[in-house]
Amino acid sequence: MHIRNLWLGVVLAGLCSVESLWAQSLRMQFAVSEWPPAEYTVDGEPHGYHIDTVGAALREMGGTAEFHFYPWKRAEMLVQRKQMAGLLSLHPTPERERQLLFSTEPLSSSDNVLFVAKGREFPVDRIEALAGKTIGTTAGYNYGADFMRLSGQGLFRTDEANTDEQGMRKLVAGRFDAFVCDRVIGLGLLRSLGLRDQVTVLPWVVSSVKLHAAFAKTPENAAFIPKFDSALRKLKKSGQWQQIMDSYLK
Repeated sequence: MHIRNLWLGVVLAGLCSVESLWAQSLRMQFAVSEWPPAEYTVDGEPHGYHIDTVGAALREMGGTAEFHFYPWKRAEMLVQRKQMAGLLSLHPTPERERQLLFSTEPLSSSDNVLFVAKGREFPVDRIEALAGKTIGTTAGYNYGADFMRLSGQGLFRTDEANTDEQGMRKLVAGRFDAFVCDRVIGLGLLRSLGLRDQVTVLPWVVSSVKLHAAFAKTPENAAFIPKFDSALRKLKKSGQWQQIMDSYLK
């Protein structure tokens, strides 16, 4: 009986020490893109509401998060190839879920809307109203099932930009009829580019999606994600997540 208790104590102590070691050594490297105010740099330092949220979640877990900035397609590729652990601000799709593991708890939500040059507004209350138009998009982004399906069927043309900033500049230059972008991201970008007096937003919402963190498909990340989800839920329940969002959006 004493031997059994001793053996059990050794096993439990071992498990505790492994968990403690895991917490102490947890350092997740995320590949991210410039997407203010969700993710951006100031003097080389990462900022943004997704950056702060993920950083707080990792600290809650006893670890740290590192953020490395790349163009969007390269960031996604690095995680798919398991050269980086995670990626932020993704809407799960069947294709992406074949290549990546997704957190269950979202980081935030996103309303994709149409930005148009002032004086070139047009009425739209459904996606079919885009027929015959040229819509600017950003490489690698997903704008919801209906938009992707109907653009693929040729209802409207798309003109792809490498970044949201390039897309806004092409819009002002008259390269397309409208540019689809997250409302918050787009408005922040217009402010930073000094284009608020040249561009307006149409009220119709192209798509509303939840944005998640995604991770390389490894056994370690599969075990990590439930803990990460739990930490995110705790941040939201405590009010800390809302404070982070308000600090950037109000």
